[in-house]
Amino acid sequence: MLKLYFLGTGAGAPTTRRWASSTALSVSSSYYLLDCGEGCQLRMSSLGISPLKIAAIFITHAHGDHVLGLAPLVESMSHHGRRDPLYLVAPQGVDRLIEETIRITGGGMDFDLIVKSPSDGYDDRNISVKGYRVCHSTDSWGYRMSIKKKKLDICYTGDTMACEEVIEACRGVDILIHEATFIQENEAEARSYMHSTARDAARVALEVGARYLYLTHISSRIKDPEDLIREAREVFKNTRVASDMMVTYIL
Repeated sequence: MLKLYFLGTGAGAPTTRRWASSTALSVSSSYYLLDCGEGCQLRMSSLGISPLKIAAIFITHAHGDHVLGLAPLVESMSHHGRRDPLYLVAPQGVDRLIEETIRITGGGMDFDLIVKSPSDGYDDRNISVKGYRVCHSTDSWGYRMSIKKKKLDICYTGDTMACEEVIEACRGVDILIHEATFIQENEAEARSYMHSTARDAARVALEVGARYLYLTHISSRIKDPEDLIREAREVFKNTRVASDMMVTYIL
């Protein structure tokens, strides 16, 4: 059975309701982590996700709300006795962030960290993953994950404007997980910070022919998720707003 775990669905300023960005996918007995913001391992623990069962971590970009949970998680893996290698697929420099944080704090990492560029992708018995460029303010990537036995594809955009790069990479996808930091009344601000509105995300979902759209990376200024739902469903009906600790059974 496949499951999506929305661990943190907030934007740059997390709140008590929406923590920093992190999503997990379970396939068979393995887990795959998409971004790892502050507090990620606490959410994992609450949902019963063992750090020993994380096969690979995929980081979209190096902004703090997507990476500041990495070093604590890696240390916890060592504390729990991990010895198997961990794959880290991330833009340049993210591995140094982990290593320097552990060095400065006097921690340890008792297993090999195998670092791959998003452009190299990732492949194991469960999934095949391709990285693709997105349109954000730093070296940023999204990931298309193909579940081998189920013939099902999931696209995770990370932070991005709606742009052709995302559309081309996500065509024909089954599930699109797209950021929606803003609503349409804040469109100018979304463009300024290279983020998306809920309507932007819905337009991408419609254009690529997705079956389902999940909105995440929600700004703290959005108090009522119904504002996002109404805006997106005017364009794309099969839209849900992700919330922290939400678990979705895919198959």
